[in-house]
Amino acid sequence: MLLEILKSKAIERGLLKLEEKIGLEQAYTLVRDMPYTRASSRDSETIIHEWRGTCSGKHYLLKKIFAELGYKSKLIACTTVTLIDPKTVSGKLKKLLEQSNGRFVDVHNYLILELSQGEMIVDATWPLSTKGMGTVVNEEFVLGQNQKIAGTPIKTWVVPEEGNAQEFKNQILKESFTPEELAHREEFIKALGTMTNSPWIKFLVWVKGLVKGSSAKA
Repeated sequence: MLLEILKSKAIERGLLKLEEKIGLEQAYTLVRDMPYTRASSRDSETIIHEWRGTCSGKHYLLKKIFAELGYKSKLIACTTVTLIDPKTVSGKLKKLLEQSNGRFVDVHNYLILELSQGEMIVDATWPLSTKGMGTVVNEEFVLGQNQKIAGTPIKTWVVPEEGNAQEFKNQILKESFTPEELAHREEFIKALGTMTNSPWIKFLVWVKGLVKGSSAKA
């Protein structure tokens, strides 16, 4: 079972104690805080073993974990177009955004968790460690309370239970965006993963937070 593998790896990493059980909130937190970087495949066991993933891999895994916990959920795919001022970033990200006039396209995945009291939007894309980098981080998991979607949906699909979720996403990407946009997307996601996991960038965000906090107290 994936729950057992997730618990084993979390214990190895010092994120969970042996006697602790994994519930909805713990599962969400563990998956959310995996580094935002593509794993070698989007297979759920690979995501756990390599302890990393982007929106697709994380939510493919989380859907299965929720199912093992006895909860149904729907995997959602949506097209998004985000406009980012190149001046707000640096390095390769800045160059890529300058090439696209600040435009980043994607097909984003998230979940809708089915509860007795209704449906709940769940988005575990961005780890807590990226807070302050301009990402949409859902810090809390409150049962029944919708989370923020890490992007503004343009067109939305419920991913069919049968078939391959990644092939479904790839088809939407192909039908929605040009080859040039998709090539740019690939480079952007790679650069984004590198940036959000950079110790130097995290240090700068930390310093920025300290300065902001000091200014607020003054």
